[in-house]
Amino acid sequence: MKGRIQNILFVCTGNICRSPFAGALTNKLLQGSGLEGVCANTAGLCVLPDNAATAMAARVASEYAIDLSDHKAKMVSKELLAWCDLVLVMEKSHKQELLESFPEASGKTLLLRHFARCGSRTRGIADPYGLRYESYRFCFLDIHDAISGLAEYLNSEEKAF
Repeated sequence: MKGRIQNILFVCTGNICRSPFAGALTNKLLQGSGLEGVCANTAGLCVLPDNAATAMAARVASEYAIDLSDHKAKMVSKELLAWCDLVLVMEKSHKQELLESFPEASGKTLLLRHFARCGSRTRGIADPYGLRYESYRFCFLDIHDAISGLAEYLNSEEKAF
């Protein structure tokens, strides 16, 4: 990765749970952190366009003062990939699918958990879709850990993956 990271794209399957959590949390945590100008966006690989975040995702996010009420799902596109400096996916299969369709994203795509502070950095972030509240909350906290590590990385002098 060369240069300053300003635009981050989070990618999951349907863009209704995990990537909205990650994008909104990133934008919130980076406000006032000395990383002004860094912006997050989200997309999915298998999306029903304009779908809202799931009700359970919105509920869990709201418990952490994050509002997903305006979220509208969108597909990954060449335009979004050209816009971003870093693509963070939730699962290894997302990376594989993304790079098969968009090989130009190859030098800038990583698992989100690459930045995790706790636990394995090579596992994916479990999809809570259709599961109970506890699964959504665990997913959110898992993402929070990785986003906190990402913020530390962005604030560090060393920028090697």
